[in-house]
Amino acid sequence: MADFVMRAVERLRDDPGFSRNRHFLALSSPEGKRALRIHRHLRSLERALSAGAAATVAREAERVRLTLRDQRGSRTSWLTRAEFRLLCGSPAVRAALGEAIGG
Repeated sequence: MADFVMRAVERLRDDPGFSRNRHFLALSSPEGKRALRIHRHLRSLERALSAGAAATVAREAERVRLTLRDQRGSRTSWLTRAEFRLLCGSPAVRAALGEAIGG
């Protein structure tokens, strides 16, 4: 993941004052749009895990496959290793995934 995209996603996740509206010019570039898309994807996964969805993690060569199951069905998300590390930065995600994130 490009350095700008990584830093933008980290700030979107950690800093409530760093918003799309306040930093419109920076986040309207292709890299900024990618950062917003990744942030929304990770936020959606975090909400599903916090809501009690059962998850399995499979590490493959370049990516991580995260499969979530709840009463409505299942959802499979493919994440880069950097995106998965950002997702696991949340205490709620670490608690929900438990031992699956260890190895």
